[in-house]
Amino acid sequence: MKGMLPAVSTLVLWLLSAPALAWDAGRTNSPVNVNGQVIGYRIFAVFVMPNSRIDAAFVDATGGASLQFNGKKIALGSPLQAPETPGLSVLVLTNEQTGESVRINVFTMVPADKIDKNGLLKGYRIGRYPTAPLRGLDIYMPPKGFVEVTKANADVQVSPHFRLGQFVSKQKSGYPRYLVLRTPLLLKLENILGALNRAGHDIPGFVIMSGYRTPFYNRAIGNVQYSRHVWGGAADIYIDVDPVDGRMDDMNQDGKVDRQDARWLADFINRMSQAGAFGKRIGGLGVYGSTSAHGPFVHTDVRGSRAYW
Repeated sequence: MKGMLPAVSTLVLWLLSAPALAWDAGRTNSPVNVNGQVIGYRIFAVFVMPNSRIDAAFVDATGGASLQFNGKKIALGSPLQAPETPGLSVLVLTNEQTGESVRINVFTMVPADKIDKNGLLKGYRIGRYPTAPLRGLDIYMPPKGFVEVTKANADVQVSPHFRLGQFVSKQKSGYPRYLVLRTPLLLKLENILGALNRAGHDIPGFVIMSGYRTPFYNRAIGNVQYSRHVWGGAADIYIDVDPVDGRMDDMNQDGKVDRQDARWLADFINRMSQAGAFGKRIGGLGVYGSTSAHGPFVHTDVRGSRAYW
């Protein structure tokens, strides 16, 4: 599973030529475009506001395509609208020529204006977002809505190898819980996971040590105000496969688990970034060692600019 990393100049050829494993990337030969996001997986998620328009089509389906929304066939080109009531809907696009289908789990969010004056959303503590976005950037505007997470939908797949409940804030709470999650982050995580497996590392998934953080929780743990976690665009991850023990694996094979194992994973991701693997999903990359509360991990995000620490 573990080994040395190639030079940046050979990374792309190395990933393409690596032997295929039994691991299933969940990819499709017929990518779809949903609300401007190109998705090349058989199952994925998008997050929309009530009554908002949904634009969905195959990137290339010259042989014809069909579309179903919540089990009802929709004529191609017809306007598609998210439900008025927040919850989960299912959009299925089928390429009639190849027979491939793509399932998009559409989560209609609860509008942010439902947060009360105490910072609570149906009893769940969100807190308050900054009124002024950092450096005037749109990615730091307060979210327009929140995904409702329940016991019933926590295990719903948001991508081939990740589930909705993996990204909820770690604050103590019953259900329902609420989160913000960005499709570009899921695409980046799947990209990294796929590259690791193509490189010969048998890794079925990452542990999401921290995904979304409410402003309330982010402040409670003393983190910076404008953390990308608060906007659903960051994940702290580690590899826990051999053995499964709740800590990062010994990725550099030096007989111990420490910051250098997080560095191994960060170096892999950084080489992907330098090779242009992330495009607009480029972002921050941080390396963290062990504390009394956790083992080593790596932070990755989709802020749209490169940052490394």
